[in-house]
Amino acid sequence: MLLHISTASPPYRVEQRKAAEELKQRMGERPAVARMIDAAASRSGIETRHVVVPDAEPSVSTRFYPVDPSAPSPGTKQRMMLYKEWSNKLSVAAVTDLLQSTGRSASSIDRLITISCTGFSAPNFDYHLITTLGLSPDVQRTHIGFMGCAASLVGFTSVLDSLRSGTGMPRTTLLVSVELCSLHLQTEPTRDNILANMIFADGCGAALFSTAPGVPAKAELVRTFSHVFPASAHFMGWEIGDTGFEMMLSSQLPEIIAQQAAPVARQIIDRMGLTPGQIRHWALHPGGRAIIDALQTGLDLTNEQAEPSRAVLRRYGNMSSASILFVLKELFSRTRVQPDEWLCAIAFGPGLSMEMAFLKGV
Repeated sequence: MLLHISTASPPYRVEQRKAAEELKQRMGERPAVARMIDAAASRSGIETRHVVVPDAEPSVSTRFYPVDPSAPSPGTKQRMMLYKEWSNKLSVAAVTDLLQSTGRSASSIDRLITISCTGFSAPNFDYHLITTLGLSPDVQRTHIGFMGCAASLVGFTSVLDSLRSGTGMPRTTLLVSVELCSLHLQTEPTRDNILANMIFADGCGAALFSTAPGVPAKAELVRTFSHVFPASAHFMGWEIGDTGFEMMLSSQLPEIIAQQAAPVARQIIDRMGLTPGQIRHWALHPGGRAIIDALQTGLDLTNEQAEPSRAVLRRYGNMSSASILFVLKELFSRTRVQPDEWLCAIAFGPGLSMEMAFLKGV
């Protein structure tokens, strides 16, 4: 059972309009580049985002990224030092709220699943959670890295494995996703960099699952599915560079999702013995306005069904793997999933890959 979801956002909040103007400065103020930045901002469906870099604050005296495009950019080591600091802070904040909201103790957690594709540290924030919040030193750990925006739903598969391995004993599993995309600003004025800089943001989501009887729950996690699309590696991916991670993001993604992903999603739904019309609640990864549009059209969803995803996109941007947890939290805040009602979550990762999870009201 999914008991609850909590989220945590960095304190620095930036308006999309302001982010676009700053990016123009950092990319050299060329008219053609400025037009591309304005187009990416206006079509994104984003109004505000949260980031860990203090550059968004008007009063900040020292910027993480230089405004002068000729100045050297922070190296990967400097970016990873900030990743370690903020992944620890945000994960503790989200999990603390989660435990308080559910009344569960940290020591009751049997399995800890952590997720991130925007940074590295060893030990990572899983160790910090254990030592700071008092999780058992015997807690079993799994880390899912570099699986992109779909990684939290990959984590849901691990959750199912964990909950079903209890041999009759109650099991409690904690899943935590931290993504700090703002640490990878790239100022070379390419289309991929402009798009990535204008949609990605930072955030942390945490979800608690348990098989303990009599515990109030949001929904039951029933089944998960994965699909990797053939000959699609050029559509989405990234590499580690000397100045952070370098993103590759094809402009054809919405078209691919509409033409290939939506039909495959329908096939998977059919394997569940359902039709899209029989699924009342939807959590769509808010990868951008065009991504949500493609899924909404391809699955014949109503505006109401797509609104939780659009609301998260407007307020938070695309936080990679943490985004789907924000969408689920938004959905549960708007409505109660009634007994026997279905909820379907969909997200995409590098490859191109698609992950789906099916939950049911309890």
